[in-house]
Amino acid sequence: MAETRSLLEDLPKAGTDQHLASNVAAGHLALVPTWLPLDVASGPSSSSAGSGGDGISEGVISSNALAVFTPSNAAIAGPHSSADAFQGNDALINQHPTEMAGIGGNGGSGNVAIGGGDGANHAGSGGNGLFYGGLVSTEVALFAPVNTAVAAGPGATAHAEQSNNALFLQGATQIGGMGGSGGDHNVASHGPSISPGTALTLTGDFYAGHGGDGYFVGSMVDVSIAIFSPINIAIGAAGGSAEAHQTNNVIFDQGSVQIAGIGGNGGGFNLSSDTIFTGNHAGGGGGVGSSAGSMVDVNFGYFHPINIAVPAGGTADAQQIDHVLYDQHALQLAGIAGHGGEGNLTDAHSALVDDILAFMHS
Repeated sequence: MAETRSLLEDLPKAGTDQHLASNVAAGHLALVPTWLPLDVASGPSSSSAGSGGDGISEGVISSNALAVFTPSNAAIAGPHSSADAFQGNDALINQHPTEMAGIGGNGGSGNVAIGGGDGANHAGSGGNGLFYGGLVSTEVALFAPVNTAVAAGPGATAHAEQSNNALFLQGATQIGGMGGSGGDHNVASHGPSISPGTALTLTGDFYAGHGGDGYFVGSMVDVSIAIFSPINIAIGAAGGSAEAHQTNNVIFDQGSVQIAGIGGNGGGFNLSSDTIFTGNHAGGGGGVGSSAGSMVDVNFGYFHPINIAVPAGGTADAQQIDHVLYDQHALQLAGIAGHGGEGNLTDAHSALVDDILAFMHS
């Protein structure tokens, strides 16, 4: 049953905070309604408005991709006959995984958090990102086209043409332990005192538009393997004629991006205010970036073209054209603090003189 109390007194109750300033300030918190029982509403008061949630991940995220592309084209002609074989292949093999874990949410904008000064007060702050474990990615791609022309016997004609275009995307994007960015135009402050001088000292934490911290503990491993082995064969038996033409255009993109332990950027035009302050105090500050562990990127590219012409008493023509591009770049970022915002204000002593004079005359 709700208890009717005077605003000028707080009756002692077991399990509740007996400090007058703390109890009255808690009564101004939107997150701690005054109608709750005192044993529920007691303790250090905290307030949060528009702040991003924390992202926490523990364990191993693994991605394993395997792609095999082996087209075969053959033209075989017996005595006094002819054979033509034409083959064109276009392959796009996308093995690009994206692994993200432990990402804090971004803080909102235009929020106000008013607290009692003994707890944490956040307005538009980015959430923390924590990752413990491993991000593992392995990609394997095999491209082995075969083109064969065989003229077996007199008067035989064999003609085989093969054209292959292949694009392999094997690069991985791995992100772990990133703090969310702080919002803009937020205010974190304390509530009004019941009388002059009663809230001279505040021990809580005030954050407005502060970037979240990013922590990464573990390992990032990306292994990319690409094998390209085209085979082109022309065999002309006695009195026969064989032609084998093969053209291959291949791109292997094995570039990877690994990002770990990045602090969120601070927002702009935020206000953090109090009187005498003993806790943490930040407005639009960048988050801490911390990374402990290893980043491993292994790229393996194997190119082995085979072109064979066998004139066994006849004529054989084998032509092979190969264009290959391997992109094995890596971008690795770890332990980077967030940028501070602009146009922010931390006001820790604006009401100090007024509070002291009012306290002396009370």
